[in-house]
Amino acid sequence: MQAGLRAFLFSLVLPVAGALSVAGMGADAALAQSPPSFQQYPLKERLLGPGGALFPNYSNPSELGIAYVLGRGTRRNDIFAAGTVDFNCQQTEAPQIRVLSTPPRGQVSIRLASFRITGFDAGLSKCLGQSTRGMVVSYRGPRAPGAIVRLRVIYPTLGAWYDHDVPVNR
Repeated sequence: MQAGLRAFLFSLVLPVAGALSVAGMGADAALAQSPPSFQQYPLKERLLGPGGALFPNYSNPSELGIAYVLGRGTRRNDIFAAGTVDFNCQQTEAPQIRVLSTPPRGQVSIRLASFRITGFDAGLSKCLGQSTRGMVVSYRGPRAPGAIVRLRVIYPTLGAWYDHDVPVNR
């Protein structure tokens, strides 16, 4: 069993060693390299940073690069959407949305879904036109001219909040 395992591992290492020696490096020097130390590649970066174990395609931005973005969902009854993105336009934590008032007999539902960014409450505006995920608000009920749904969007991290009067007859 051990002899078979050794032969298998050797068959994997042999082509790599040959390729390295062809490239001008000695096989012994190239194969003797150790992984980077925690000083060179910190644990947080190993797990969460670029090429990290948990989110390999995600770059970990600073808190200062977060934008509070707005838009509208893709369904017919969607009237509003809000989310947060980092400086790479990647979704971060979703905000909370509270309904402050609705037209009589109107029903509002809120769900986590995709939307296209068309505006922003705060932060960078470079993500306009891109898609992201966040909280999407839908409205069912009478759509009288001038009727609005009043929403409070509470963004995570800093606790900032913004009130929005959203017309329902879009």
